[in-house]
Amino acid sequence: MATSELIRRIDGWLAANRPVYYTRLRPGVNETSLLDFESRLGLKLPESFHALYLWKDGQEESCFESLHGNRMFMSLANIIETKQTLDGMIGTDFEEPSWWRRGWVPFLGNGGGDHLCLDLFAEDSGAAGQLIAFWHEDPDRPIEFPNLDAWLLQLADSMEGGNLEIL
Repeated sequence: MATSELIRRIDGWLAANRPVYYTRLRPGVNETSLLDFESRLGLKLPESFHALYLWKDGQEESCFESLHGNRMFMSLANIIETKQTLDGMIGTDFEEPSWWRRGWVPFLGNGGGDHLCLDLFAEDSGAAGQLIAFWHEDPDRPIEFPNLDAWLLQLADSMEGGNLEIL
């Protein structure tokens, strides 16, 4: 299923079933903003990531409701700030190379330092583009989804199936 169709399904469900949360989502960015974002990170992001952020730029910083599970949808500005902080900890706080990788881009977070990350290089295992869980106090880095579209599909299906988990 095309990324645009998955996002359309998610958008419709959120507007109809979580209208207050939906109003707290930030407007999407433009392609120029995404290219600048990539340039600042020094990374090339997949088209599905572009499509997601063209739709919405995360949720308002003052909104603490989760989009999925216990994770909030991060804005591009929050991603840059978080990623720069974590990248800056490599070699000091993160002495073990596999604790944090420069190719990881957090886009969902729980507010406590844990994130779902787009793994652009799969240096440790799996395939580039997979989504991994980063736990700030646990070395386990499980692969949660093979790619962003798989996560979007699971999110849309769980919403429409009535089994979306929000903690």
